[in-house]
Amino acid sequence: MPRRPSNNLSFNDLLFNILIGFVLLFVIAFLLINPITKKSDIPVKAEFIITVEWDPEAVDDVDLWVQLDKNKPVGFSNREDTPLHLDRDDLGTTNDLVVIDGVTKTLKTNRESTTLRGIVPGDYFVAVHAYSKKAALIPYTVTVLKVNPYRQVYSISGTLYSNREIQRLPAFTVDSRGNVTSIFEHFKSIVPSKGAVQ
Repeated sequence: MPRRPSNNLSFNDLLFNILIGFVLLFVIAFLLINPITKKSDIPVKAEFIITVEWDPEAVDDVDLWVQLDKNKPVGFSNREDTPLHLDRDDLGTTNDLVVIDGVTKTLKTNRESTTLRGIVPGDYFVAVHAYSKKAALIPYTVTVLKVNPYRQVYSISGTLYSNREIQRLPAFTVDSRGNVTSIFEHFKSIVPSKGAVQ
């Protein structure tokens, strides 16, 4: 009786399916080795930092306001308007208590800072506001820093004399390459009054 040729087709299918399974397991393992970056892991890059500092022992609440051209001003009631972002609303000594590893500590600092995240050309207007004043005088310093490359645009010291007083500080112009092309005085009111810009 003649010999029938053997049929290895089913064995070849089995080997092929096992090979595909191993390839899929390798791909899954590779994806688990390099997890997808979460939004909170993306570093925030600041191009400019604008800060106001006052007596670290003071209970006074001083607010920093910054506005790009005719956009909505950024301050404690509007913390973000691209590219500006208020990083911390300091209330004087009221919010100096922090909990670190279950221990309450006092960090004596009175500072508000607004960052310019990204280069957006235009005029940036700056003002300080004595939101809640208890002392007779509030001496302060406002500093504008360019981060990349690092340089100080300006640093100005002043004094707030009365409650709800607003002082305008020099505005500065940023071009499309992130260079400060001018620093100038202005009469623009950027601090909101009863929900509307003055």
